[in-house]
Amino acid sequence: MSEPPAPTGLAALDPTKRPAGAMTMAYKDHYFLQRWVDYYSRQFGREHLYVLSHGGDPEHDRICEGANVITLPRDPTMFRMDRRRWSFISQFSAGMMRYYNWFIVGDVDEVVIVDPAVAPDLVTYLGRYSNSKTAPASLCPFGIELIHNPEAEPEPLSDDAPILSRRRVFRANANYAKPCVLRKETGFTIGGHANSHQPRVLDPHLYLVHLRFFDHDMVTERLAGRKGMRATMAGNRDLKDVGKAWGKDLETFLALSKGVAVREDAELPEFRKRMVDEQQHLHDGKITFFGGGRSKSLFRLPDRFASVF
Repeated sequence: MSEPPAPTGLAALDPTKRPAGAMTMAYKDHYFLQRWVDYYSRQFGREHLYVLSHGGDPEHDRICEGANVITLPRDPTMFRMDRRRWSFISQFSAGMMRYYNWFIVGDVDEVVIVDPAVAPDLVTYLGRYSNSKTAPASLCPFGIELIHNPEAEPEPLSDDAPILSRRRVFRANANYAKPCVLRKETGFTIGGHANSHQPRVLDPHLYLVHLRFFDHDMVTERLAGRKGMRATMAGNRDLKDVGKAWGKDLETFLALSKGVAVREDAELPEFRKRMVDEQQHLHDGKITFFGGGRSKSLFRLPDRFASVF
């Protein structure tokens, strides 16, 4: 992987467009939405945030005041929910590319951050890709899942403190190195884990922070509820017919939450190399998934990340 050129400030590929925006979709998940809005409003401004409120929710309207809330109807049977959702997200984000140079697409429990040793914010960092002929169509941040062991990180979360000031232990997960930072329109696979852009570009300084396992008490309650949603999606069908989503997340977390970090390390060069070396090209080379799976060990982000998010 070649290193991109040094940052050039707030360079924009197209001066008629805004530098960057972001979108997500939420059903309840008020805590995560609040953190998502707070973070990305500092990066881009609230007016450049787009929240798809699944089913409508007055609390979404309150949290997102000043941002753009779009209410979508919610089918109580959740028939083909993920397929419908990612088809819509692909088309919505494609439209946004007419107005933004860069557009970030992600779930409400995911945020993209930049290494603070490299750039102070996302817009500054993305400014390094100022040549429209060489800039990638999309970027894949390095995927990290925060893993909370309450014995290793006993301090509780606080609304007035960054999450990374209390939770920095993680495992690397190639599945969450999503191609979510867009410069051109694309079609996403279900879950957003791949898109139609080739080749995939693993950015050396961006990170996708996944909050699925970030706090013991909150996670166990949330994942227990997700099991109920999975049963609703299945209806009278066998559970395997609705895919693997949320199937064993709770059991996985309870096992991981006993682990401790082996070292402080954000780069993990060996893991990154394996992701690229073992990538798989599917559907006649039109879709690519990174290899590498998940790291067996846990690691800890350095202190410089503590105030980023």
